Amino acid sequence: MMRATPTLGRLRTSSLPTLRAFRRVLQPRTTLFSMSHWRPYPSDDPGGKHNTGQHHTVYDDFFNILQSSDPSTTISVCSTSPTSLTLADGLVVCEAIVILNNQVFLFDHPPLNQDYAVPSGIGWEHWIDQPVESGSKLEVTRKVRDVFKVFELVDERPEIILFGTGKRVLPPPGPVREWIAGLGIQLDVQSTHDAASTFNMLSEEGRKVAAILIPAEPTPKKRYTPDELHELLSGQQ
Repeated sequence: MMRATPTLGRLRTSSLPTLRAFRRVLQPRTTLFSMSHWRPYPSDDPGGKHNTGQHHTVYDDFFNILQSSDPSTTISVCSTSPTSLTLADGLVVCEAIVILNNQVFLFDHPPLNQDYAVPSGIGWEHWIDQPVESGSKLEVTRKVRDVFKVFELVDERPEIILFGTGKRVLPPPGPVREWIAGLGIQLDVQSTHDAASTFNMLSEEGRKVAAILIPAEPTPKKRYTPDELHELLSGQQ
């Protein structure tokens, strides 16, 4: 029978701590996950899928610092078409409008030929109520004052009027610019689409801005007197 020599015994005894440490390293570790308090991350994104608003996305962490605290008092133009204007609240208007001091007014303007109106006054005769003759100076008439009367009567006048003249830029004649400048208001003439976009941008910046927006393709409309409207609503017509 073989006996362990003292040297072998010392080797076996000295190797025990090393083996214990090695077993602790190899011992499998178990990690427990609790699902009772699980919740999605604050910026959980549904992965680009159609979002109906029930999922919080990373874009919800951003906000417009220039946006009014009360959105109901801010009027903006959502979209434009050749024959209509759509406001942010969903209202579709098929006529020219004036946006002034967070209010929208229908603008029953004189006829304007968008094909050949020029700054000399040709095409603007119904606005200035005077003939355009070569060498004659155009003056501010009562008609000009009546067309833009709302900007004279309002208490808080805007800094600038964005005049959307339809499908193209139609600079108005001198009397129109002279009258508006006399009210202390700057006039900027653009196409209706560009004027609506500029109005939205300046409104978000908090500027005092007004807009006159004429559809690119005005449609003929019939006007009713109060009596005719009453007969129409009562079914007599």
